[in-house]
Amino acid sequence: PELRSLKLQHSKVDVRHLTTESDIRILCVARKLGMLTSLRELNLGSSRLSGNLRQILCDLQAPLESLELAFCSLVPADLAFL
Repeated sequence: PELRSLKLQHSKVDVRHLTTESDIRILCVARKLGMLTSLRELNLGSSRLSGNLRQILCDLQAPLESLELAFCSLVPADLAFL
C-alpha cells in the first residue's frame, strides 16, 4: 500500500476486443490500483486502453501527480474522464 510509483507498460489485455476474461482482468487491476493508497505516479504507456480509462482508474484513492499514457489509443471518452 506504500508504493508511490508503478509502471504497467505494454499490457497484453486488448480492451478493443473485450472478452469476459479480459473484463475481469481489468476490474482486478482497478481494484488492486485502488489498494495502493500512496500511489502518485502511474505509467500505462503502450497499453491498449481505448475507451476503458475510467474503468481502470476509477478505484484510485488519491489524485495522481503523474500519469503517462503514451501510445494508449485513447478515445474522446477517455479524455473527457481525465
